[in-house]
Amino acid sequence: MISAQSLAKNFTIQTVGKLLSIFLGLVTIAIITRALGAEQFGEYTTVVTYLQFFGILVDFGLTLTILVMISEKGADEEKIVGNFLGLRLISGFLLFALAPIIVFAFPYSTTIKQAVLFGAFAYFLMGGASLLVGVFQKHEAMWRAALGELINRLVLLVTIVILAWFQFGVVAFVASAILANAVWFWFMIRFAKPFVHVRPKFELAVWKTIFARTWPIAVSIIFNLMYLKGDILILSLFRSQTEVGLYGVAYRIIDILTVLPMMFMGLLLPSLTLAWTNGDHDQFRSRLSRTFDVFMIAVIPIIAGAQILGTELISFIAGPGYEQGGEVLKVLILAIFGVFVGTLFGHLVVALNKQRAMIFGYATAAALSVAGYFYVIPVYGMYGAAWMTVFSEAFIAIVTFVVVYRTSKALPHLGAFLKSVFAALVMTGFLLVTPSMHVLLEVIFGALIYFMLMILIRGIKMEDVRLMIPSRGKGKVESRK
Repeated sequence: MISAQSLAKNFTIQTVGKLLSIFLGLVTIAIITRALGAEQFGEYTTVVTYLQFFGILVDFGLTLTILVMISEKGADEEKIVGNFLGLRLISGFLLFALAPIIVFAFPYSTTIKQAVLFGAFAYFLMGGASLLVGVFQKHEAMWRAALGELINRLVLLVTIVILAWFQFGVVAFVASAILANAVWFWFMIRFAKPFVHVRPKFELAVWKTIFARTWPIAVSIIFNLMYLKGDILILSLFRSQTEVGLYGVAYRIIDILTVLPMMFMGLLLPSLTLAWTNGDHDQFRSRLSRTFDVFMIAVIPIIAGAQILGTELISFIAGPGYEQGGEVLKVLILAIFGVFVGTLFGHLVVALNKQRAMIFGYATAAALSVAGYFYVIPVYGMYGAAWMTVFSEAFIAIVTFVVVYRTSKALPHLGAFLKSVFAALVMTGFLLVTPSMHVLLEVIFGALIYFMLMILIRGIKMEDVRLMIPSRGKGKVESRK
């Protein structure tokens, strides 16, 4: 089982890598938004969202299931990884071959349809690279996955800078991901060599086992698609591409923040699975409660700060012409609470092997959300889409919590949550009364006030802070075969 020190070390390494990747990603988006303008960035957002729809569908729950299967006792890791990769390559080829054909059924511009053709290949490559993250999670070697992603972001940024310099358009910007993702896939295979020899396998008997394990997750993912990506796709059908661009800029912030709980839970899932299957329910409940505390400490100030600094932050990132996206962000950011809670309990559902129990919940969320999107978007546009997104994330958070509680009877403590709310309110008060300054300075100032107050009121304990800082010479980062 992963020790607290090992978890802290891997989380620290992955956090540093992810922060660098986020920085490179934000610089990339800043260049794209300025080079394209709101309308063309709306087209770019439509293409990316359309392809993400297929990308999530291709995943079929494999990324989550591979981590669980290779973490089980006696698992033949090379055989499992090879067959997962073979299955991903075949399913990815079939679905991404359909993407450029199906897009002709939509009333999109020629530019969007051409961009989908190039982008489909880029997302096919990305699927192979992302699948291998589970190998590094199991072996506590997330620095390798973080480095692979950093290389991907850097190659993409350099390519985007060149394209922007020569004033290329939407199609070229989408196609630039082909090179970046190909490099990423190659490096992920090379980085995995100390643990497993990665080569695709096509053993139908193993595939049947994989399907038996992953289909409940896959069905849930299909329903997830309807409420996760339905907002932008439906918005692109009823409103202008300029409005899609404004909404898309705000949604990029949400996408970035979503990475944080997913990253942490990806590291914690093997330990949670072993704790529950081995009957160590006290350890399971303890980790649930402490993770909830960490998530609340992180998410509450983000939501509060965005209400004050949302418009300034969007203008700083995307440039002039995107100010209205900041107002949308103030609504969308509320969904982050549901995202963090839903990610925590969604992973716990997998650890408890209760994926089938969630199918009805995801189906209900999908039906309500899609119906809501079709009702509110034609009338209220991006603001209607934002509020429906808040609703859908909150609904999923509640459903996953209920499933986990019924099985484990585990409840998080609310002490850290209440202290976070108090500290965040004080932080926003200071931000409102202090003289105006650059938005980055305001973010830093607000964060300092919040965390200093949290330490003062024991919302954050110094022993927990020290735990998150790896000690020299303690523990291995990697496990070799």
